[in-house]
Amino acid sequence: MQSRKLTTPLLVAVLLTLSAVASAASFQNKDTLSGKYEGVAKSEQLGDIPLTVEIKNDNGKVTGKIETPQGPAAITGGTFDNGKIVMKFDAGGNEGTVTATLDGDKITGKWELAGQGGALELKRAAMVAGAPASPAPATPAPVKPATPAPAGDPITGEWDAAADANGTQFPFTLKLKLDGETVTGSSESSQGTAALSKGTFSANKLSFSLDTGSGIISFTATLKDGKIVGDFDFSGQMTGKWEAKKK
Repeated sequence: MQSRKLTTPLLVAVLLTLSAVASAASFQNKDTLSGKYEGVAKSEQLGDIPLTVEIKNDNGKVTGKIETPQGPAAITGGTFDNGKIVMKFDAGGNEGTVTATLDGDKITGKWELAGQGGALELKRAAMVAGAPASPAPATPAPVKPATPAPAGDPITGEWDAAADANGTQFPFTLKLKLDGETVTGSSESSQGTAALSKGTFSANKLSFSLDTGSGIISFTATLKDGKIVGDFDFSGQMTGKWEAKKK
């Protein structure tokens, strides 16, 4: 994607990673910061983004890892002094910053990335005695075979898609149905589901819109060699590339 990214569930995840690391406080040689935290990063465009943060405080130097719906992000540098944290992180090649304060088991602050920002709210995760460090993976539900598209219909079906925002990939799933030249369906991601509108397909050209609740994202693309490749525009604020491949 181009410098301005699609604010589908995607860009926010990067923001979340920033904020997570920003918490901490060390008092009277007692490390009150290190541990696992859960919470949200807030964005006017994307809403609340869930995140899990593992923080380690080593004499005022902060390291750790942030888990977001779009994947993990590493903390590239951070400091902690008198309950205040200033941190830098790498979000797909873009450097973000976080400033936050530790108050008991809560971390609050703000994040900034690529001209955007918002509030950060984290709380120390509860530790259950005797519980495993991480939950056992759930047994995946049986996958139902996709209904084949009618003969001569290259659009109907499920598509694995990804939008590119400043080099960061944001995956989502498209469910499309073609009726004449009209395309209906939905988009699903870790941030929720949105219905397609104004969908059309003609001469191998696909176009549709998604209402994210924070603005309209317009998609245009071309079908070639079984793949959909094109551009998106988020209400004139962000633009980028996207592509999809049928499951």
